[in-house]
Amino acid sequence: MSPRPLMFFGTTNLDLCFNVERLPAPGESQMGSLKRNAGGKGANQAVAAARLGLQPSFYTRLGDDDAGRSLRQALGEAGVRLDAIAVCPGEISGSALVLVGDDGSNMIVIDPGANANVTPSMVEKAAKFIERDAIVVAEMGMPVPALNHLFAMKSVKGFDLIFNPAPVRAGLSAAAWRSVDFVTPNQTEAFELTGVEVHDFDSAAHAAGKLLDLGPRAALITLGAQGAYYADASASFALRAFPVKVVDTTAAGDAFNGAFAASLAHRLPIREAIKKALAVAALCVTRRGAQSSMPSGEAVDEFLNSQTILELE
Repeated sequence: MSPRPLMFFGTTNLDLCFNVERLPAPGESQMGSLKRNAGGKGANQAVAAARLGLQPSFYTRLGDDDAGRSLRQALGEAGVRLDAIAVCPGEISGSALVLVGDDGSNMIVIDPGANANVTPSMVEKAAKFIERDAIVVAEMGMPVPALNHLFAMKSVKGFDLIFNPAPVRAGLSAAAWRSVDFVTPNQTEAFELTGVEVHDFDSAAHAAGKLLDLGPRAALITLGAQGAYYADASASFALRAFPVKVVDTTAAGDAFNGAFAASLAHRLPIREAIKKALAVAALCVTRRGAQSSMPSGEAVDEFLNSQTILELE
């Protein structure tokens, strides 16, 4: 059976990544090394899915500048379909300043650039690229009115909707929340949405219940090195993360979301889809960068097979 169509809506940025010994305190200067990487939450998620053997569509806005051209090229080389991408004369592409410590921790500041100018009418135009029986993934870097419009089109277009509420912002309508099939916050985002501090699976279960009260069909909370917690109206479970040596956590959440969407597109059951997403996130944090850290399907399969062998032993 062929995979389901997959389309991402979100942001693309040029990441200016400084690797430092440790993250600086306020007022402190640090020496570091600089690399320029392709990034942005939506772009990272689309690349993660493409590396797993899919050809996802992606809607984003890029400036008509050198950064935009290199970012578009990087997406195409990764296997992402470029038809829906808007290149906007007179605008600058989004950018992000990323500090990464030797322990893998990070600090990020974003200038959204062209990403900030997405309107409902632009989303309406991009919706022609949503195929029948598609899975659509959206993150909250896009302006909220555009997200409300995208979510409202679900009943007309008939897609399943994965919503990664990062970064959390106010204004998503009650109707929009009810259109979400899977909401996928991390611990911090779950707290911002529910007021529940998530520090283990028990507190994640409490937060998941409050997330379901907002209207989504299912809640999937990521807990970093601990794993992930899933809940819907009839089932709930926790899966532990795979232990790895952490190098850079910058795109771990994007790796998880892109891989979860790709796994559902490949028609895996929920538990197996989450397990594969955890594996992709685990491999991602062992490498530096955002899109450059997304593993191939072959690497993920090899990693999962090695974990199975360890379990048997």
